[in-house]
Amino acid sequence: MKQYLLFLCSAAAFVVFVCGTCAGDDKLTSPNEKETLGKAVPNVKLFDSYGKDRTMSDIIGGKPLIMSIIYTRCETACIIITDGLTEVVKKMGDAGKDYNVLTLSFDPSDTPERLAKFRTQWGLDGPGWVVASGEDADLKKLLSAIGFSYKLDKETGEFIHPNLLVILTPDGRISRYVYGVNYDDNNLKLSLLDAKRGTSTLSVMEGVLLWCYQYDPVTGSYRFDYAFLLEVISGLAFFISLLFFFFAKKVIACLRTFAGSVNVGQTLPADKN
Repeated sequence: MKQYLLFLCSAAAFVVFVCGTCAGDDKLTSPNEKETLGKAVPNVKLFDSYGKDRTMSDIIGGKPLIMSIIYTRCETACIIITDGLTEVVKKMGDAGKDYNVLTLSFDPSDTPERLAKFRTQWGLDGPGWVVASGEDADLKKLLSAIGFSYKLDKETGEFIHPNLLVILTPDGRISRYVYGVNYDDNNLKLSLLDAKRGTSTLSVMEGVLLWCYQYDPVTGSYRFDYAFLLEVISGLAFFISLLFFFFAKKVIACLRTFAGSVNVGQTLPADKN
């Protein structure tokens, strides 16, 4: 039943978004990544679902940040986005340890009480997960920095907005956009590692993962880099061949000496007293 409702909401969100993006001068566009990627977000003041004042740097907390932009009374795309994000965070694990999550309402009329209700409804109480909003001026400043725009549909009373996640680096710069409402855990994990690279030390395994996968801007996802794998294999083969070329004679001589000593030991007559 839940999947059926989510499907209906997803279809409705798609129709609303398409209609909104085709509305002449009010057309919504995706962020201009050429202008926004690598840009630092402003350290605006927000308030969370507990009524506590927070800043962006406080929420980022020196870790990569997944930022989901919704509003609490939304009955279409925001439901799908939040459900998809909670599921993928469960799969990835380590929220609050390796990365943080921000569910940000762009609606300045969302109060801490509304945010708290939304947090409870969707179970966003996990470590490192903040549900927040802010004053209109602060929200506009933050949304402008990430290239996020929205408009009110006067007929439905709903906001029309892009469906996306924003990945921030540990020092608060825009690293990646993840579009849509359904998220792949491997793709999102690699996006977080990319955000971490350059500002934090990667473990050996994290480094290997990033070497083996390449981001494809056309599909907006990561793909396994088979060319890199072939380069590694050919490099190892060349290195082994060099070792064999320079040390083969010594190795063969050692093996013959060892084999000869074994044979001599086996053929020696037993000592008779």
